[in-house]
Formats: sequence, structure tokens, C-alpha cells
Amino acid sequence: MGEKQNLVINGSGSYGGGAYHKIKIHGEGTITADFHCDTFKTYGTSSALKSGEARKFTIFGETVIHGNLTCEEMKIFGTANVGGSAIIEKASVFGTLDVGESFQGEEANIKGSLSVKGDTEFEKFNSTGNFHIGGLLNADSIQISLRFDTSKADEMGGNKITVKKKSAIFPFFKGEGTLEARMIEGDEISLENTKADIVRGRTVVIGTGCDIKLVEYESKLTVDKDSTILEQRKTGKVL
Repeated sequence: MGEKQNLVINGSGSYGGGAYHKIKIHGEGTITADFHCDTFKTYGTSSALKSGEARKFTIFGETVIHGNLTCEEMKIFGTANVGGSAIIEKASVFGTLDVGESFQGEEANIKGSLSVKGDTEFEKFNSTGNFHIGGLLNADSIQISLRFDTSKADEMGGNKITVKKKSAIFPFFKGEGTLEARMIEGDEISLENTKADIVRGRTVVIGTGCDIKLVEYESKLTVDKDSTILEQRKTGKVL
């Protein structure tokens, strides 16, 4: 077998899929079939009508993957849309990422905006940006710093879940970020600025700015005077 070729689009055009070493798009490009490559970079506008696999996937402009996307390392500085599922070992989102189905991998760092219609599952999930997850957010470690707007997940589950509010970078910006979830369940849970129907854990700390309907805890519960809990229940074992 010969060496894989590069696909470089400087103007506009439509190309077939296949195996490439590098795919680099400076203008406007469309890939019409499944593609495999070592590196994929878009500085302009790109779309893939099927699915794609890449070792490194970097977007500075805009891209749409209509099918599924699998890669080792993702960096989004612009806007990316994956119509199907995304399996990413290490994802860094500085811009905007939309995923039509599920999103999973080893580590996710969200500094921009993330939207996932299905479930999201990582070993480590860190967010200092904003996210909307239609299903379950599940990770061994979930670290969320709320800076702006409202982040949402239907359910959250993990070993250690920490949600903290962060002061605005600019003093004239008065808004605070919030988290909304139907259920939050974990071993060690610490929450601020969170609204949830059910919080269930072994040790639970409800910090400032929370509104919780029911808290179930196995070992210890601490509640800030600035927060509201309608019902709290000590259980022998986390369900």
C-alpha cells in the first residue's frame, strides 16, 4: 500500500471520502462519503455527508458532520455540528459543539457551549462554559464552574460531583450562572446555584443559591441558609 494522500481545499469543491493523511479546508468543502484521516482541520466551512474518523479533529471555522464522528482528540474553536453520535477520547470545546445523539469519551473540557440531545458519558467532565444535555450526564468526576447563563441536564450521575458559582470576569457583568437538573446522584456531591427535583448521595453539601425539592443522603448533609430544600431524608443506603 502507498502512503495516504492529503486533501487540501483552498477554494470550494466537493470530494469523495476514503483514507487521507491530512484533510485541510481553507475555503468551502464537502466530503461526500465516509472519511478516515490522521488530522482534520477546517479554517473555512466544511461538511461531511456521511461519517468520519480522525486522530486529531480541529475546527477554527464551521463544520457539519451529518453522520457519526470518532476521534482521539477534538478541539473546537469555531462551530461544529455532529448529526449522529460523537466518540471522542479527549474533547476541548472553546466555541460551540452540537451533537444530535450521544457524546462519549475519556475527558471533556467545555469552555464554550455544548448541546447534546442524548446521553453524555466521560471519565472526567469539566465545564466552565455552558451545556444543555437532553439525557444523562455521567462521569466519574464532574466539575462545573457556573459563569453565565443556565446549564441543563436531565440527569447527572457520578462518583464526585462539584458545582460552584464563579464571579464574573468583568465587574460590570452582574449575571450568575445556574444549573438545572431533574436528578443528581453521586457519592460525594457539592452544589451551588443549582435547581433540582432530587439530589441523592452519600455525603451532600448544598451551598448557596440552591432550590432542591428532595435530598436523600446516606452519611452527612450540610445546607447553606441561603438555599431551600422542601424535603430531606436520611437513608441507610443510596438507591
